[in-house]
Amino acid sequence: MKVIMPVYNVDERFINLTDLAMLSLRPCDLIIVDNASTIGGGQLREWADTYVRNKTNLGYARAVNQGLKLCDKGELMAVANNDIRVSPGWDEVAKEILEDPLVVSVHFTMIPYEQPFNLGDKVWTTGKERWCTGSFFVMRNWELYDENFLNSYDDWDMHLRMYKAGLRTAYTNRAQYQHMNSFTQVIIPDRERVDGNNRNYFIMKHGDTPENIWTKLFPDQMAQDYQGGFE
Repeated sequence: MKVIMPVYNVDERFINLTDLAMLSLRPCDLIIVDNASTIGGGQLREWADTYVRNKTNLGYARAVNQGLKLCDKGELMAVANNDIRVSPGWDEVAKEILEDPLVVSVHFTMIPYEQPFNLGDKVWTTGKERWCTGSFFVMRNWELYDENFLNSYDDWDMHLRMYKAGLRTAYTNRAQYQHMNSFTQVIIPDRERVDGNNRNYFIMKHGDTPENIWTKLFPDQMAQDYQGGFE
């Protein structure tokens, strides 16, 4: 399975996190889209099976799309942030769930970066969309991200388009991933303004905020804690 990983490394901490992420993902084929990193470009080139270098930071959605265009339509592949570590066997779990033709993406339980993995045996193919995070997931190469979003709200938009198309997003605790909790988000310039622009564009496109839309679709799930139980 191929893994698309946009990377914007600006100091040694980012390089170390990227290294740990890639080690946990092997032996999958790694497509690294280097979004104009200021450090470690040579290492990224060595680590990648396929390496794409942007002269400027094009943002997350455009970087992922560059990777998607290198994959066949309908092909199974993962999209990963570079501040995650994944539990063993995640790819086999995803392949099994994606045997259902209506399921277009599989999302795993996200836990804090230093928390040990504690796998379960649950899979939901409806009603858990509230918990379907975008920092690491597997999907069929279905459609491109909307590049009008810059580094936020792109995942909400993608999931909602899947839902409107009659497709399902699956959520499971049979595999997990550790996440550094938006470690890379803090380096986005003028983030509050950018998030506001993305939110306004989402409302213009879909008629409401993602929170309100998901509350109407899945009120029981939205009322529960994000890391909620597995009842």
